[in-house]
Amino acid sequence: MVTSRGKRLLVGVIVSVMCLAPAAFACEVAGPDTHVGRIQAIDVAKPSLTIIDQQMKKPVTFLAAPEQLKGLSLGQMVTVRYSETKGQLKAEEITPL
Repeated sequence: MVTSRGKRLLVGVIVSVMCLAPAAFACEVAGPDTHVGRIQAIDVAKPSLTIIDQQMKKPVTFLAAPEQLKGLSLGQMVTVRYSETKGQLKAEEITPL
């Protein structure tokens, strides 16, 4: 039988894990060659997309096809699956969250 103190401890642990879950989901759990973050900049002239990575808390810029940038907006959360060529990241798939 779990005591009242034990229940409070268990609830505290569950709440703590739930608060940390969004940061943990960021990149490691999203899978290989994937970043999760909030859009900081969209440059249709380059064309490129910069996000603030949820896990690293740093900007990451991806080259992107113009059609991939349509419908995206600053501040929007996205998952970006990418490939790397000659030191540049190329967005293969951009998924709004």
